[in-house]
This record gives sequence, C-alpha cells and structure tokens, in this order.
Amino acid sequence: MRALRLGTSWGGLLSGPLAWAVSTQLNYAFVEWQCAHGIPVIPVIALVLTVLALLGGALSWRARQQGGAAFKPDRTRGTEDFVANIGILSAVLFALVIVMQGAASLILDGCLR
Repeated sequence: MRALRLGTSWGGLLSGPLAWAVSTQLNYAFVEWQCAHGIPVIPVIALVLTVLALLGGALSWRARQQGGAAFKPDRTRGTEDFVANIGILSAVLFALVIVMQGAASLILDGCLR
C-alpha cells in the first residue's frame, strides 16, 4: 500500500513494456477467435492494457512528486528523479504504441487470407 501512496520511480519502466508485450501476444492469439466470432476484442484489450501502462507511469509521476527517496534512502534524489522521468516517458511511449496497434485492428482486417 505504501507504493501506491508514495509511488515507485520504476513503475513506468515495468508497466509500459510489460503491457506492450502482453498486448502483442494477445493480438496474435485472438486473431482467429475474432475472425470466427466477428467481435472486435483486440481494441478492448488494447484499451485495458493502455490504462495499465499509464497507471505505471502515474506511479512514477507520483514518486517524482513525493521526492522519490522514500524507498531507497541511500540513493540521491537526482537518481530517483531520473528513473521516475524515464519511467513516465516509457509508460507514455508504450501506451501510444498499444493504442496504435489497437487502432490498426479497427482498420486492417486480419481475416483476409
């Protein structure tokens, strides 16, 4: 609970790439199911994983706002701020990639062979 209250500087570094990797795997896994049922599930998955990536970025932002040194007192504030900034930017970048992949599934039909 302390991590949610104070944030973690590495939250965006973990959540962004992890959400993107899960999104990519699920995109490939659900193509046949989506073609068989005609329900566009991939954009919904993309939306959920985008929110997950951005939540990790919010944890990094919160750690940056709180001072960052709450968990690792031996580190300097500058190091924690740097990791938090990279985490925020990473989360936003991977969230945009997930959104673009989800939007592509609305335009491109994977059922054509």
